[in-house]
Amino acid sequence: MSTLFPHTHHFTLLRHGKSQANEENILQGQLDSPLSSEGIQQSKALGNYWSSEGITFEKIISSPLGRARETAQIISDFLSIPIELEDKWMEREFGQAEGLPYEEIFSRLQDSPPRSIYEPAYGTGESDWDEFIRAASAVQELTRKPPGNYLVVSHGSILNFALSAILGITPRSPNHRIRFRFQNTGYAELEYNTKYQSWSIRSLNNTYHLSQLKNKDSSND
Repeated sequence: MSTLFPHTHHFTLLRHGKSQANEENILQGQLDSPLSSEGIQQSKALGNYWSSEGITFEKIISSPLGRARETAQIISDFLSIPIELEDKWMEREFGQAEGLPYEEIFSRLQDSPPRSIYEPAYGTGESDWDEFIRAASAVQELTRKPPGNYLVVSHGSILNFALSAILGITPRSPNHRIRFRFQNTGYAELEYNTKYQSWSIRSLNNTYHLSQLKNKDSSND
């Protein structure tokens, strides 16, 4: 691939499979929660899909948190490619809200003013700017790798900030914030041309493999 496109990086940004905390509607942040049985099946479906399509990567770069690392390992088992753990792709630190049900968090905050983009999240977590800077640094490290095809396995919030950094969208107040949706095992495909320093987004929240999984479940009814 690098011979055909000597100046081009191909990056796939993947959110981990569904975790047990996802199923319980608990805010995880940097707490660990293993994949649920559904999350394992989602990850296997994606690994099988990529394998059947002949899609591979030079390397998997994964958040070290369990739910991402487990997703990366399942895909690696299908594609036989190495995994590199990178702390910069960990999920946002959400401070005192980590481990709490979303319902409880929303109830506590319903009468509170919007949090400043400079203010730590939930008392002791990362501010919007903290996470944006970390995501931008992670993206910069990707662009310094040799041209090739790379898979990043990470989390919804940090992937949002990574895309914002790529698109030049700095942190904004909650009322004006742009959000990119990543379902569990949903992924975005991007290209970066080092010669022209230009980005292209090929797809967002790609979940074709999940429709195949649903079709398989339907056939077993």
